[in-house]
Amino acid sequence: MSSSNNNIEEFFLKIILKTSFVGVILVTLADFIFKSEKATDNASHIVDISILVCFSVAIVLNRMKKHKASVIAATFFPLLSLFYSTIFIPHSHSAMIAIFAIGFIISILLDGISKSFMHGYIAAGMAVVLFFQLKDPVLYEKHDSNEVFTSFIIYMIVYFVITYSASALKEKYNSINLELLVKNQELIEKGKAIEKQNKELIASENKMNEINAHLEQIVEERTNNVKSKNAYLVKYAFANAHHVRGPLARILGLLQLAKMEQQTDYPFILDKIAQQAAEIDEVLKNINKELEEGQDIFF
Repeated sequence: MSSSNNNIEEFFLKIILKTSFVGVILVTLADFIFKSEKATDNASHIVDISILVCFSVAIVLNRMKKHKASVIAATFFPLLSLFYSTIFIPHSHSAMIAIFAIGFIISILLDGISKSFMHGYIAAGMAVVLFFQLKDPVLYEKHDSNEVFTSFIIYMIVYFVITYSASALKEKYNSINLELLVKNQELIEKGKAIEKQNKELIASENKMNEINAHLEQIVEERTNNVKSKNAYLVKYAFANAHHVRGPLARILGLLQLAKMEQQTDYPFILDKIAQQAAEIDEVLKNINKELEEGQDIFF
């Protein structure tokens, strides 16, 4: 049985014990106040006190968290007193009403074998009562055995209606409570699944943030590479425009001069061209050296 069921039944048992205890005290006081000299009245007092003791024990057991033992104490032993009262105190009519109330309590608070045993116990006790009343119907204010049977059948029908209704109500409550527990468990599982998905989403988001940060780093590195390449290209263009173009222009000038003069001093011109070619070669070597040093940047 679920903990919520136990809590409801413990609360119900607590209320039943308190109200029954107060009721028995009131009945006992009434019997003492309006007592007579009949021996049956003295027996009635004994029955009241015994039932009062049983409920006191049941209250103590309930406070000790022994709930099933508390139910047994509040039903089994009082039933003995009630059966005794029904058999040996003929003018007592409240005993059967109390038996109905106990049957209702049993149907609500007990389950399984203990519940079946207590209903069987009550049925056996009522059979014993029937046996004694059939022996002497007049003693029990009945005209004949037919009236005894009629009264007994009415009692059994009322008892069946009360106990069956209580049992059906409890079964329905247990069914609804079980359904709610299943749905609650499903909600818990869905909540766990949603929490897991949230964790996965957070992990994915963190991974995406890491990727984005890495991409930003890559973009920054590529940008720096492009800037570095552009710087080398500018440097190369500058070298080409100043260091290479100067000697090359002078070589072209010497060649043009050689074409214009009729008597050309070729050794002098070739020497000058050689000097300018050597200068171009030196400049190109320097450019190649600088480009080779920056090879990692280019690639």
